[in-house]
Amino acid sequence: MYGKGLRSLSIVTAVVLSGALALAFFYAPMDADQGFSQKIFYVHVPMAIVALCGFVAGGLMAIAHLRTRDSRWDMRSYVAIHLSIILGVGVLVTGSIWARASWGHWWVWNEPTLVSFLIIFLLYATY
Repeated sequence: MYGKGLRSLSIVTAVVLSGALALAFFYAPMDADQGFSQKIFYVHVPMAIVALCGFVAGGLMAIAHLRTRDSRWDMRSYVAIHLSIILGVGVLVTGSIWARASWGHWWVWNEPTLVSFLIIFLLYATY
């Protein structure tokens, strides 16, 4: 019922994502200021947006579970948050790689965006 067409959708998704990554890393021009290290943002920023949206969606589904006591909302929340945790690891890794190339440091503690994402990531990692 739910798996019908899932195989073809996953193949199409893999092809489209591979094409997008190839275009981002091989076709897009180099940045005049940062060079090749800027191209990591083609992966980093969308991954961060999807991770944060997943955290919000997981929180909303958890609220729905608390209001209705329906265990399906709990499972949806669990899956959304765990997928966002996986993406969050990718965000932290790609951000650190870019920071090393641009700032010369893997992590900068006085940057509020970095620290706030790390706090959100660690809070949801306890779920």
